[in-house]
Amino acid sequence: MEIRLAVEGDEVQVVELINDLIIELGGAPLPVDEATTTAAQFIGGGHEGAVIVASNDGDLVGVCTLTYQSSIRTLGKYAIIQEMYVAPKFRSAKLGEQLISKAKSLAENAGYPMIELSTPPDGERAESFYRNLGFTQVGVRMRYKFD
Repeated sequence: MEIRLAVEGDEVQVVELINDLIIELGGAPLPVDEATTTAAQFIGGGHEGAVIVASNDGDLVGVCTLTYQSSIRTLGKYAIIQEMYVAPKFRSAKLGEQLISKAKSLAENAGYPMIELSTPPDGERAESFYRNLGFTQVGVRMRYKFD
């Protein structure tokens, strides 16, 4: 197993993993072509942040996307884990911990003092996982989507 930054050529597998996450959460998968283009922009440095992957013999089995933001409430910049997913058959291999560790390291080394993330409404296992990694509960994220 290898934890690394995504590189050009990883886009399709990254999108497959993120679509698996969305489906697991009860959502509809993203359009593959559009999502692959967006993933390529993130991987190619077109967005501030990083795409971190877990690779098993060349196959991606985990992904963690990290973006950088700023706000007044945080007195400046902070990082957000936007997507975090490990394929079910690899969840006992501690890959989630390794992906989060890499995200923490990248954010801290880039000068970001904190990372935030959201968990699903029924995400007791996810909340426990993140608490065990030092995260604390700070609220609920909500969304308004324009038509």
